[in-house]
Amino acid sequence: MFLNTLKEKEFLKRLFLIATPIILQYLITTSLNFLDVFMIGQLGDTEVAAVGAANQVFFIFIMFIFSIAGGTSIFTAQYWGKKDINNIRSFMSIGIIISFTIAVIFTILVLLFPKFSISIFTDDHNVQNLGKDYIIIIAFSFIITAATINYAVVTRSTEHIILPTISSISGFSTNTILNYIMIFGKFGFPALGVKGAAIATVIARCVEFTILISLTYIKKHPAGLYLNKLFNFNKEMFLKFIYKTLHVTGQSMGWVLGYSMYSIIYGHIDKESYAAYNIACSIERICLMFFTGLGSACAIMVGNRIGANEEKKAKDYSKNFLLISFIMSIIISSILFIFKENIANIYNLSDKGILYIKNILFVMSCIMWARAANIVFIMGILRGGGDTFFSMAIDLGGIWLIGVPIAAICAFIFHFPVYLVMAYAALEEFVKMTLCYIRFFSSKWLNNLVKPDESLLIKEEEK
Repeated sequence: MFLNTLKEKEFLKRLFLIATPIILQYLITTSLNFLDVFMIGQLGDTEVAAVGAANQVFFIFIMFIFSIAGGTSIFTAQYWGKKDINNIRSFMSIGIIISFTIAVIFTILVLLFPKFSISIFTDDHNVQNLGKDYIIIIAFSFIITAATINYAVVTRSTEHIILPTISSISGFSTNTILNYIMIFGKFGFPALGVKGAAIATVIARCVEFTILISLTYIKKHPAGLYLNKLFNFNKEMFLKFIYKTLHVTGQSMGWVLGYSMYSIIYGHIDKESYAAYNIACSIERICLMFFTGLGSACAIMVGNRIGANEEKKAKDYSKNFLLISFIMSIIISSILFIFKENIANIYNLSDKGILYIKNILFVMSCIMWARAANIVFIMGILRGGGDTFFSMAIDLGGIWLIGVPIAAICAFIFHFPVYLVMAYAALEEFVKMTLCYIRFFSSKWLNNLVKPDESLLIKEEEK
């Protein structure tokens, strides 16, 4: 019975060791974004808008890199189940080469057309000029960021979670201290404002990269790829990687565009609706952080079991993750429901805006269990099982065929208030969850990508 595996010391130990640092990393990232916005927010609206527009360019770049790294993690997790370090490094090489290519293209485009890249998101000339100064400096971190993400993904997928956690904490600390010094001109430094924030970010990413790389090679971990092995893969492996990664990339970019559409729809209802939506979503992201970490841990642990030819245990582990996500979603959604009024009253908004926040938080508390299940399914079980096409189809289909059309109809035809629009659009989550359960019990998601008769191995003598 799968409940027995939930009590297994092996499962509980690996869950704690893998999930805890990942959740901590997401917490660090969330805190870093909050501190950046908070500090820049002391300078004025124009500065905040400029950094926000520039970070939109960076966000698009990051989504491309995370998509490639996501493809790497699929193969890494399963090959780690076989303890096949040689092939882990081969697929890691492919991911790094593609990521570096994307990073170089983004860097060149941003440096050649900095103001145009900002103008896509704003037509305010003051914002464009400040944003241009920020994005030019940030562009020099693109290649380092691409490398850091790829190394972090492989170290996590091989269950060496502590390395990226240490490097992330170091980067977070460096960025926070340097932001304070360079933005406001402390300890004898000139006040550089937006430029100071950009310089601090670049230095912090260099620190994060240096620590992660150093620890990886000093500790001789599986992610320790050497330059003379960078092209140690064949054409078949490259095509296999591209096939799987295209699904992940398509899913990520489609998701970003879909949720941008939600933002556009809510933003065109009225300003109170948009303000309430953004505040509520920032709170929801904190609530969902646990499930995102759980989903990432699930992908690693399930992928490891499949790679080790333990498909039954992989399925039992998946059931455990679904059960844990359900229990935690009930606890977190109950807390959100109980404190929704206290949370809403923290903000200095109009009575209408505060009412909207309360009602949106109520909707979010009601649907959180479905959203949590979908995160575990899509980020964890399906991706860990190599079922990337179905994962992409279910995620994008839910957003573009159900959620966005319903939201647009409710907002612009029926003119419902924002919280009712969100409630009806949430039908997407329940449809996705139902289809994911059907797929799960069919076992079609279990794809062993590293079976001896199917894997395209780089033999030991070729090392």
